[in-house]
Amino acid sequence: MRSKRFALVAVLAAVTAAATRADAQEHIALPAVNLGASSFMDAVGGPGLLVRQSVEVYEAQRFAGSNGGATPGTNSVFAFTAITHVAYAAPSKVFGGYWGGEVLVPVVYASVATPVGSGSIGGVGDITFSPVVWQAPETTVLGRPFFQFVDLDVVAPTGEYKSSALVTAGSNVWSFNPFYAFTWLLTDRFETSWRLHYLWNSANNSPGPGYGATSIQPGQAVHFNAAASFVIVPWLRAGVAGYFLRQITDSRANGVAVPGSLEQVAALGPGLLASARPIQFVLNGYAEFAAENRSEGLRLSAYAMGVW
Repeated sequence: MRSKRFALVAVLAAVTAAATRADAQEHIALPAVNLGASSFMDAVGGPGLLVRQSVEVYEAQRFAGSNGGATPGTNSVFAFTAITHVAYAAPSKVFGGYWGGEVLVPVVYASVATPVGSGSIGGVGDITFSPVVWQAPETTVLGRPFFQFVDLDVVAPTGEYKSSALVTAGSNVWSFNPFYAFTWLLTDRFETSWRLHYLWNSANNSPGPGYGATSIQPGQAVHFNAAASFVIVPWLRAGVAGYFLRQITDSRANGVAVPGSLEQVAALGPGLLASARPIQFVLNGYAEFAAENRSEGLRLSAYAMGVW
């Protein structure tokens, strides 16, 4: 059986570069999304049961404002996330491919310090589920194997949320975060894998007093993970991976667009994939750059996955 991938949403409590802006309004942060948690051989798949346990560590000492410049004062964020991911695709085909579903349950610890205060949180975060994970039939592009799948992820506001807290385990919004993924085996030793995401968020009707509003809504965004790897020995691959996120619509407060609220971040770094059937181990490290309206730091992502 081939290995397979489904969505993985890294849960990091929402922290931003500008905890308090010049107009005394807090920045309306995007909820956490999958930034670099998928990489090599991502879209190769088939029917069966997938169980994956992942961990992620994120640390940043730099917060960027709307123009990309560092915000004043001492700022820091640290987050540790563990996600249990279970997915199943039936052996019978639907429209020529395999249809399945998934659920991801995150546990997060995060601490944040800014010139206006500090705080920490630990607990279960927002749960992600999808009733539609469809692995398309295997095909070829320019004569080489090409794998692809689509996933309609929904993120439920199940995590602990306190409107007065600087950092929370939950975002208090519903999110729709579908994506399309593909892996292209360019040669017998070299591959490239991509995930292309869209993000929509509902309104949060219980924002903290610092927002100066009775309702806030994070804007829409697009983001992608990209990776390329080559075979070193039959059981080991090495390569480079990265991610990019760009908010495409302004966040809203009381239904009114907030200028200068768009977020952005990019990252690159090395990675390894080791296989010992039916288990795979993946390790990626990322250094972020080009951040706007959010933190900019280092991310380490690792997981062990079994497919039966």
